[in-house]
Amino acid sequence: MRILWLGTGFLALAALVWGGYEVSVPAVVLNLAVGLAFIGAGIEAADRRPDSSSGQLMIAVGLAWFVRLTGAVEADWAYAVGVATKTLYLAMLGHLLVTYPTGRIASRWQRVVVGVAYLLTVPVNVGYLLLTPFDGPQNIVVIREVPASRVPVVAVVVLVAGIALLVALLARMITRWLRSGSVARRDLAPVVWGGAAIVLTLVVTYAAALLGLPAAVQVPLQWSTEVVLVGWPLALLYGLVRARLDQSAVGELAVSLGAGLPGDLRSVLARTLHDPSLQLVHGDVPAAPGVTYLEAGGTRLCALVHDPALDPSFVRAVAASAALAVQNELRARRIVEAADEARRQVERDLHDGAQQRLVSVLLTLRLAENSPELLTAAREELARALDELRELARGIYPVLLTDAGLGPALLSLAERSAVPVVLGGVPDERLSPVAERTCYFVVAEALTNAAKHARAGEVLVEVGCVDGLVTVDVSDNGVGGADVAGSGLRGLDDRVAAVGGRLTVRSVEGEGTTVRAEFSDSRP
Repeated sequence: MRILWLGTGFLALAALVWGGYEVSVPAVVLNLAVGLAFIGAGIEAADRRPDSSSGQLMIAVGLAWFVRLTGAVEADWAYAVGVATKTLYLAMLGHLLVTYPTGRIASRWQRVVVGVAYLLTVPVNVGYLLLTPFDGPQNIVVIREVPASRVPVVAVVVLVAGIALLVALLARMITRWLRSGSVARRDLAPVVWGGAAIVLTLVVTYAAALLGLPAAVQVPLQWSTEVVLVGWPLALLYGLVRARLDQSAVGELAVSLGAGLPGDLRSVLARTLHDPSLQLVHGDVPAAPGVTYLEAGGTRLCALVHDPALDPSFVRAVAASAALAVQNELRARRIVEAADEARRQVERDLHDGAQQRLVSVLLTLRLAENSPELLTAAREELARALDELRELARGIYPVLLTDAGLGPALLSLAERSAVPVVLGGVPDERLSPVAERTCYFVVAEALTNAAKHARAGEVLVEVGCVDGLVTVDVSDNGVGGADVAGSGLRGLDDRVAAVGGRLTVRSVEGEGTTVRAEFSDSRP
């Protein structure tokens, strides 16, 4: 494609400089600039936005502009080609204007406008060549005054029709812009206002030629049209690739959300997406254009209701960053709440269990000064209180895990389980303290959930470590249908996520539940 840009530019330069006519340096520079701007911007747009045909249309406009420069060659055939294709670029320009940014015809009015535009160019120009006496070739590229007395009747009709078409096109462009939402207006702004400038200069230029205005008016208007044509492709290119440029905002959003959720997440997302109408909706929102869900770990957190004109990939990237931040925030809250609940549970266990037994022992000892039976009862009560304290301490942190390792700790856990447990396998080597604690508490919490909800007859526990990847599988033969969003499994997910791992749950009605945790061992 780069060869196309350089090759056509060189051919156009050769026609202007060595074609046989005298062409001024400003005219050479400006004509080359218009064609190269459209072809270069079109190549870049086609590379960056392969989903849009606007890049190919921009290339076509540039090529049509260069083809008309054949008229700068001093030869009969070149004059004929130049005249036949002199206004072809205008039809392609209209095609680009009405179909931007997709570049594809999608409605009847677009098809009519584009069809009429092409009919008013090459077919009319060829008819002009066939019906008009040939007085010899002349340079049709140089900008000059067109006296009204020398404009043929056919050309007058064509110019009037062209002016009417351009005015209708301008009105349609502005109407489309006014009826669009804020996002679509932002995308359409380059084509609407740049196209409006080109259309207005063309209309005024054609009107000046029809009215036979002096050269002091006509020539500057023609120059201004070409000047606008040089800059407009760059604006179109910016409009086409702006969605890609906006992707850099996703990184900035992720960094800002990494420090914690802002007080007004909606405003932050609306600013990133350039959509003031964006809304964050919690609850059930039916799928529809303009609705993107914030999901994490298979759980739907909320929904973004936004302008449907937004680039879907851009919205999904922003939603993914926001969902991760929301998930981390919710996970942090759940961890804090779980820690607080654990402290409250310890307090209740101490108050309702060991503390009550110790108070009872104290009262018994006061009454047991002359009663051996009461002393025996007091010793038994003290033994039970001691057992409760040991059990409570073991639940807070298992000393056996530190002293003997994961295998003995899990064996002790299995022996004390309310559901029969089969310990299938445990790594022979010691894991890191963090990995052993994670394995232990995942198994402990999974066994607790199985005892409470699964109605299982047996639980199989397997722990493995291969190449630093630790896996914990806890499977039961219970009723299945576990609530993945429940507090128990959510707590397991939070615990595994805290060490950079992943928790998966398979629970089919009547087929039991399998909980699998995977994480990397952080041993040095």
